[in-house]
Amino acid sequence: MTRRFLTETSGSSTVEFVILFPVLMALFMLAFELGLLGVRDVMLQRATDLTVRDLRLSTGNAPSYESIRDRICDRALIIPECQSSLRIEMQPVPASDWANIAGDAKCVDRSAEVKPANVFVPGQENELMLIRICALFDPIFPTTGLAYRLPKNGQGEYGIQANAAFVTEPQ
Repeated sequence: MTRRFLTETSGSSTVEFVILFPVLMALFMLAFELGLLGVRDVMLQRATDLTVRDLRLSTGNAPSYESIRDRICDRALIIPECQSSLRIEMQPVPASDWANIAGDAKCVDRSAEVKPANVFVPGQENELMLIRICALFDPIFPTTGLAYRLPKNGQGEYGIQANAAFVTEPQ
């Protein structure tokens, strides 16, 4: 009976399927997560660049945090819950010394009940400005592939950052 079981070939394709299916699905999930991450990053960078172009050429009126956030969210079409997941920092930077820029852009802390102060200083004419944007996302497949290895915050969200520097044109 054992010999007949070992020489039988009728279930061999099932064994191949059981071994290869999880590997192929993990590869598919990794590719999907990576593609979505790349598209979100490109759309955030594009929206930031278009908004910075508007800021650079807007003479005389200082934009508010909400107006910049709304412009970016209108242009970055693939960011879910954009209004609540986006955090913007804008500050003047001395052209001779970039040393006061500390680390990466800070992301939204959804666990905190009190929202921390945000660095948002509209610039003056001919002033070099740095704008840093962070958007948070929930991974599609949090326990597999790329999302398992991405650095995440306490709620399991990963962040994408966009940076741009510009000089406000004079009137």
